[in-house]
Amino acid sequence: MRKNINYFLIFFLGFFLYLPSLFFGFSYFDDNVLVLDNLFFLKNLGNFFKAFQIEVFHIHNFSAAYYRPILTLSFMFDALISGKSPFFYHLTNVFYHLIASLLFYLFLKKLKIEEKVAFLFSLIFLVHPVLTQAVSWIPGRNDSLLTIFTLVAFIFLIEYLEKRKIANFIFYLFFFFLALFTKENAILIPFFSILFIFLFYPEKKIYLTELFFGWWGIGFFWFIMRQMVLKNFFYLSFPQMFSALIFNLPALFLYLGKIFFPFNLSVLPTLKDSTLFFGYLALFVFILLLFWSRKVNFKLFVFGFFWFIFFLLPNFIRPNPKITANFLEHRIYLPLVGFLMMIVSLEKVKNFFLEKKNKFFVYFLIIFFAAITFFHQFNFKDWFTFWQKAVFTSPSSPLAHRNFGVMLYFEGKLEEAEREYKKALEINPEEPMANNNLGVIYLRKKDFKKAISYFEKELKVNPNYDNALFNLGLVYHNLGQKEKAVLLWKKTVEVNPYYLDAYKNLANHYLLEKDRH
Repeated sequence: MRKNINYFLIFFLGFFLYLPSLFFGFSYFDDNVLVLDNLFFLKNLGNFFKAFQIEVFHIHNFSAAYYRPILTLSFMFDALISGKSPFFYHLTNVFYHLIASLLFYLFLKKLKIEEKVAFLFSLIFLVHPVLTQAVSWIPGRNDSLLTIFTLVAFIFLIEYLEKRKIANFIFYLFFFFLALFTKENAILIPFFSILFIFLFYPEKKIYLTELFFGWWGIGFFWFIMRQMVLKNFFYLSFPQMFSALIFNLPALFLYLGKIFFPFNLSVLPTLKDSTLFFGYLALFVFILLLFWSRKVNFKLFVFGFFWFIFFLLPNFIRPNPKITANFLEHRIYLPLVGFLMMIVSLEKVKNFFLEKKNKFFVYFLIIFFAAITFFHQFNFKDWFTFWQKAVFTSPSSPLAHRNFGVMLYFEGKLEEAEREYKKALEINPEEPMANNNLGVIYLRKKDFKKAISYFEKELKVNPNYDNALFNLGLVYHNLGQKEKAVLLWKKTVEVNPYYLDAYKNLANHYLLEKDRH
């Protein structure tokens, strides 16, 4: 009965902690593209298998580097119920986090961690402020989904190693499949499976042969599907990837600091606007804990260390080196599992959590983290709050200024929006969409000369940007240059076959021409 109570406590504590987020809106940071711009696709259940034939941003080519069909299917499930309403998307995000926390509890128990310690560390995972973004920001579910599938895969791997049942083997491979089609980092699961077997079940090495064939089959299928969709499996050369990894390596301390001291949280963190002091302090505290503990569960420590490092490092390789790198906090979600395994492996730390005299401190820590999380989630409550916070915490991010400008434009504050767009271009003259957005302001002011100038600048940087093509067509249409407008609108639908406004304008043009003749 006690065991079941722990599961209920994790579920209900997490649900009430994140209850306010159910009433949040869209942030207009990826969720507008992933969900709102693609509702026509998501609300059609007949597109289930088509989700495996497109990149995650559908036809918009904003990433051209991410193949994540399971994420798309998760949005499809929500869209069928919720449509444009954000409520069910947020509810689903909360449930994914609760499931991941429950699975983490079960996983620790499978690793032979004491019940009480597993429960307390699961509560820390549940309420940790650094995971707020994964729950309160709709696209952040990608990492909670990845964590769910990865943990379930390892739970079934343990079951298979201990009981040798074919059903556990099949379920392990099935969840590896789901993880791989959720996020690219899952390609590391076979590596961690091998490491796990050698550390914890060395006598079961013979099972690696059959596991290898399973990994190869699923991996090969994923590779072919991803190659067909993205056309280019490696979007950066190996030297570029290595260079990006080294350049962004200080972000390791950024994340480490937020695990121990989650005070400098941000909705859009950048290295330039963040302090690494807490990261260095966190490393110092961790080394002290290591020396204080002396006795360490070596196998668990090594497994947790590699889990933390190798699941985190791929996030430092960005598909577009020209865009200022951000280090979103949801990316620490799965690596945090590994870091907590390292902490649990320290014998004195584990005993500290077991001793009744330390109960006050342990529960104070959990409540303190929960309080930070509770208030931090409100930074994601709507688009204006999100981008205002982004500019405040990351003033050197051109993306933050550009998108805050969009929010100001929506509020009718054109002069303030213009200043934000220009600030974005000061930081990065090639910031995508910033020139287009300035063009929209001048189009609205009927300053067609400046509007043309900015739309043309946008198309030099971003030649296939459908909005810039369409808007430039509007300018020429207003100037009476109908043929130029028609050519641009035709180009718009070539780039984006679902651009309805371009079809409407073309139809109206041809109807008017027909009436004249």
